[in-house]
Amino acid sequence: MNNPKFTKIAAIVVGIILFIVIVIVAFQLTGAKAADFEPRDVVVANIAKNSVTLSWSTGTDTQGVVEYGTTPTSLNFFAPEPSKTSTHSLDLTLLSPSTTYYFDISIANKKYDNGGVPWTFTTKSAQESVVSSPTATPSGSTGTSGLSPTPVQTLQIPSGNENCNVTDCNAIKAKLGKGCSTQDYLLCVKKVTPTP
Repeated sequence: MNNPKFTKIAAIVVGIILFIVIVIVAFQLTGAKAADFEPRDVVVANIAKNSVTLSWSTGTDTQGVVEYGTTPTSLNFFAPEPSKTSTHSLDLTLLSPSTTYYFDISIANKKYDNGGVPWTFTTKSAQESVVSSPTATPSGSTGTSGLSPTPVQTLQIPSGNENCNVTDCNAIKAKLGKGCSTQDYLLCVKKVTPTP
């Protein structure tokens, strides 16, 4: 069986079979399909005036890059993830207050969005994010180094119905000169006696 044609054909057939086996084994070892890279359950959370947290999951460990911007057609800012994972969480910082942002997620050189349009969120305004609390400064001091705790306030309820006949929290705040908690509402509107 020294037929050179037969040897040549046999070598080609064995080579093709080996190539197919190698390709199948490679796909089994990597196990990554295009659907495994696609972001699922994209959530925008912890929206503040200058930051937001984005989270999503993938079917396999990936390392994504969030591309974002203030118009859907110019996503000029980039925030890469530090490492590969299948449960992703990324904080975007240095954002502007009261601004709508658009974003997509790029994984393995493919961009993913919300069904053909970027995902979106709007940061809070500066007034929404600021929580002010009254503080006292010692007399003669202009700095903030001498802060002391705010004293406990007591609620002074008017005695007659003519002074507290409103049900709106803003109106109760105006009449009482302080915040409007559930207890304040009940004391003012319903004339309920507080329990100690």
